[in-house]
This record gives sequence, C-alpha cells and structure tokens, in this order.
Amino acid sequence: MPRLGAARAAARRRQIIDAALACFARTGFHKTTMADVVRQSGLSPGAIYCHFAGKDDIILAVVTERHRREAALLQAAAAEKSFAAALERLIGDIVGLLATPEERAWRRLAVQLWAESLHDRRLLAKVRNGVDTPRAVLAGLIETARQRGELPAALDPEAAARLLIAFFQGLVLQLSWEPEIDIAGCVDALRTLLHLDAKSLARRRAAPG
Repeated sequence: MPRLGAARAAARRRQIIDAALACFARTGFHKTTMADVVRQSGLSPGAIYCHFAGKDDIILAVVTERHRREAALLQAAAAEKSFAAALERLIGDIVGLLATPEERAWRRLAVQLWAESLHDRRLLAKVRNGVDTPRAVLAGLIETARQRGELPAALDPEAAARLLIAFFQGLVLQLSWEPEIDIAGCVDALRTLLHLDAKSLARRRAAPG
C-alpha cells in the first residue's frame, strides 16, 4: 500500500475519529466495536489499523485533541484585561457550547470516560491533564484578578479554580441525566454569586477604618 502524504494522513485520521465519535455518541463507548467504526467510516479495517491500534487509541487521540482546543480557549480568556471579561469569554467559548447537540454528544461521552479512567491508567493520565492544565490557567487568572483588586485577597486561587472547574463538570454531568436543564439560568446564577462577592469586596473597601 502506498504511503499517504502528511495532509492525506491527517485527513484520514480525522475521518476515523469522526466515525468513532458518531458511533460512541450513538451506542456508547463500551458498546461500540471496531467493526462499527469500520462501517461508519467507509474505510477498510487495514486503513484504520494503519493509524490506530484499536478503540482505546482512538479515544486517547480524541481526548488529546479536545484538551488542546480547550487549552487554547482558556489561554485566550486569560489574556483578557479583566476577570469579568475573562469569565464572559469562558462562558461564551466553553459553557455556551453546551447548548449545541454536537457538544452535548461529546460531553456525554466525556462522562463515560471519567468513569472508565478509574480503571485505565493511560486514560486517567489524559483525563487528569484535562483538569490540571485548566486549573493552572484559571488559578493564574484568579491570582492576577486578586492582585488587581477584582477579587478578595483572601481567596485561594487554586481552590477557586477547582470550584470553577467543578461547576462546569457538575453541569456536564447533570445535563447527561437531564438534557432540559436551563444552562443560561445556571450561568446567570454563577454570575450573580461572583458579582455579590465583588460587591462585598467593594463595600469592605469603602467602609471607614
């Protein structure tokens, strides 16, 4: 078989990953077989195994790609000039996507992978990276906001970063059970909580003594 050029090889990998994602979304990670991926992709088994050793390799590639994309969105938010602007960007770029069918399908798969990672060390390393990298970026963003006086000085950046991630992961998990959840309402509640804290900080600054 002739070797594919770099562009064609990348396109072939994309075709396989998209086929696998369609299967995972339809029947779940565990019930999907490589034969399902072969049928969905329209490729031969040999063409798929040239790129991936099996289903587990495909999912690791998917997770790596998603984390790279999300890290870029986080870095873009961290470059904003205020914490409020950064938060709004994160809401628009990451939380807002939960309203789309494609993103919901991926996040349902992510919930399955969280459980699977408890028994798979390679997958656990990938899943942990998907938390550790955002946590570091968010902690840096929160620390900068503290130094600018936008957030209370007593706020622990690391703990606050974990809470923001927990808000998102919890919302993803609940959406997998209750697709009708009001995402916008949850986001507004988060904004209100953060604004109340900001108002409290402003009142303490304005208080005499």
